[in-house]
Amino acid sequence: MTVGKDGVDCKKEDEDSAKVIDRQGRETWKGSFDFLMTLIGFSVGIGNLWRFPYLCYKNGGGVFLIPYFITLFGAGVPLIFLEVSLGQFMSKSGTSAWNLFPLAKGLGVATLIIVSNLSLYYIVVIAWTVYYLYSTFTLGDLPWTKCADPNGTVCRDYQSLVDQSESSSNVSYQEPAEYFWEHNVLRLSDSMEIGGTVQPHMVISLAVSWLIVYICIVRGVQWTGKIVWFTGLFPYVMLVILFLRGITLNGAMSGIVYYLKPDLSKLTEGGVWLDAGTQILFSMSLGTGTMPTLGSYNKFTHNCLKDAILFSVINCLTSIFGGVCIFSVLGYMAYERNIPISEVAEGGPGLTFIAYPKALSLMPFGAKLLTGAFFLMILFLGLDSQFVGVEGLVSQFMDAFPNRYFRHKHARSILITIICALWFVIGIVFATNSGMYYFQIMDFYSASGFVLLFVGLGEAIAIAYCYGGKRYVKDLEAMMKIRIPKYFLFCWYFFTPFTCISIGVMYWIKLEPLSYHNYTYPLWSAFLGWTIVIFTVGAIPLTAIVQICRHRNNIADVKRAVLREHQIHPGSEQPYEVIQREISAISDSFPAIDLHGQDDIPPLVQCKPPQYISAV
Repeated sequence: MTVGKDGVDCKKEDEDSAKVIDRQGRETWKGSFDFLMTLIGFSVGIGNLWRFPYLCYKNGGGVFLIPYFITLFGAGVPLIFLEVSLGQFMSKSGTSAWNLFPLAKGLGVATLIIVSNLSLYYIVVIAWTVYYLYSTFTLGDLPWTKCADPNGTVCRDYQSLVDQSESSSNVSYQEPAEYFWEHNVLRLSDSMEIGGTVQPHMVISLAVSWLIVYICIVRGVQWTGKIVWFTGLFPYVMLVILFLRGITLNGAMSGIVYYLKPDLSKLTEGGVWLDAGTQILFSMSLGTGTMPTLGSYNKFTHNCLKDAILFSVINCLTSIFGGVCIFSVLGYMAYERNIPISEVAEGGPGLTFIAYPKALSLMPFGAKLLTGAFFLMILFLGLDSQFVGVEGLVSQFMDAFPNRYFRHKHARSILITIICALWFVIGIVFATNSGMYYFQIMDFYSASGFVLLFVGLGEAIAIAYCYGGKRYVKDLEAMMKIRIPKYFLFCWYFFTPFTCISIGVMYWIKLEPLSYHNYTYPLWSAFLGWTIVIFTVGAIPLTAIVQICRHRNNIADVKRAVLREHQIHPGSEQPYEVIQREISAISDSFPAIDLHGQDDIPPLVQCKPPQYISAV
């Protein structure tokens, strides 16, 4: 037993001090791996399966991995570590985490807007999946294997389409899978201006999705940590099953080769680097404010650096492996129909809800079982991301107003109920005939691309140049008791801002009007989208101006860093400096600070003061 002055048991007091945060109302992860599993569950999502494989084959196959990994280690890893460590250091999420440097609190406001938008529209993908699962197990044969067009004027089966091609007919028909997607699931109108009516089957699917999310998060973060062990691991089991089945099919290797075949000429195209950078930010959920939230539930001394690196590697390997699983089956479909793979490979929702179900339906046996397993995997991938995103949204609200509105013991449950109900009502717009058009607007403008690049750039600049990169590293070293590699300083100061700015410039140069198949969105939709962007990124400078106006009589208040309560003296608000291990040595060095006989000093300080937090 380690005993400090006055016979204090230091080990026991360390444990008691660690519980101070809990007594203040902050939950922590129950198990040491809950945090890592929740990271994986949130960020390893549907985008790893419907976006990465398509981008990889489109941008030079294996060559795409070069800019992908450069961007990963230049921006992805530094930013994920920055966000997670910020939440852990401050034990706060969103805006409150940026009390570290109050002028940068607008970054927290921007991420709150982003995660609000993301939670609003991302659940629509889960609703689509719920309806496909229902169709798989309750409607007899797979409904996308036969045309449901009663007159045969829109949909034809594959053999009819082949005959049509041979006869050079000018009439264009849809295959059953595409017809089911657009006419049974979406019931898509011809344009955005034709709003149509609310579709009951989609409203029910949306309600079921929100109910599942509500059940997953209402009992708190410790319950969420248990759930992700199943919802996070189940998709990997299904990926292995799909991989083992896929590589045994005829034509599977041709699909995998097509997916990864390198085309070195693509490296000189800016679009390849643009796709790599935006995919890293999107797939790792950077700039959404959720990573600081998840980090805030860690114990103060937790080694989040190890988790950040491990998560980054798992996330990227999952994308690559998922692409192999996808293209092995697409290769089989191309082989069976004797058509080029490029004609069956799609990106976005089309890959998940048209191409892959179509390919699975061609399986010689077990088609229905494999299809059900596939959509269960998609469901769990989507649920992981959604309920962690909503948890992040709730936590940011509660951290922003800790004492004013959330004193009641059931305040969190009430807030979750209100958010789930309100977001469901607003989300009904996606259940109309024009819902897909609005879904794409939200996906393109509100939670990807430009806004994530801007927030990532702002975070790197705020830590490196405003708060002080070296100072922040010292804070983290004192917190985790480890040495932080200088690689992170280099990235925060130079590489990450350079990467974000370069990708942002390419993003702007290659910007094209939004379209869906042959339909080009009207001009007013672009105005709506850029209004969302300006409202989001504009919160950063606007909040800084508000901070300056509120503290105009003492501007130093908004420039100083707010340290944790057990890292500063309660009376003088000055940081401790550890010159020697003995408390008496500190008292001699700082005679103005009396460490003995003061009841308001945390027990941890009485036994073993934390590392010195530099003032510059």
